[in-house]
Amino acid sequence: MASKFNSEFNYRYQVIGHTPWEKIKTLQGFLEGRIQASTGEEANKFRKQGEIAKLKWLEETNAPEHEILFYKADMIESASHDAVVEDGFKKNKDEIKMLEKLLEELYVIAEPTRIPGYTDEQMWEENQANEFTVNIGREIQAEMIANGRPSPAKIGNAMSNPHTWNALKGIGLIPEEVKILKGNDDPKEKIKLIGVEDESV
Repeated sequence: MASKFNSEFNYRYQVIGHTPWEKIKTLQGFLEGRIQASTGEEANKFRKQGEIAKLKWLEETNAPEHEILFYKADMIESASHDAVVEDGFKKNKDEIKMLEKLLEELYVIAEPTRIPGYTDEQMWEENQANEFTVNIGREIQAEMIANGRPSPAKIGNAMSNPHTWNALKGIGLIPEEVKILKGNDDPKEKIKLIGVEDESV
């Protein structure tokens, strides 16, 4: 029998998205893919009708017997997959309903945060710093649980923007007194590094 593309557990907990707007974006992509896959059901019906019509034409035009026999054999082989194909289309419909249900749940959480007049795409863009911060924060937390300290790479990622850096300091994952190093903006000046105060955002 056919298999679903993904399980509800994976859609709910494993796909990309630590925040509602990011997960909405991800699940919308999966939903579009499943809806596109569902068009194959109608195409398959036309294909079956075409096979019957072609066989009728071969017989009515007195096509050579071997051509008719070979075509009938092809039809039998094709029909042997019908049960799996039909099962796949049914599971795809169930998956579409599942994704629509999950998206409905997410919109209940996300809609109160929508900026007036903003589309889903604009809200996804607005949410990027938030999503990045939660992602890096959880990765640093996981490293500290597993290894006792965060990796240099993750700290470097956290330094990339003031939103993430300040949030990690606020939760205590980065010491308050730590400053990000910055070089000269003018390459003609003497090379040096300075610790800069946290940028307010």
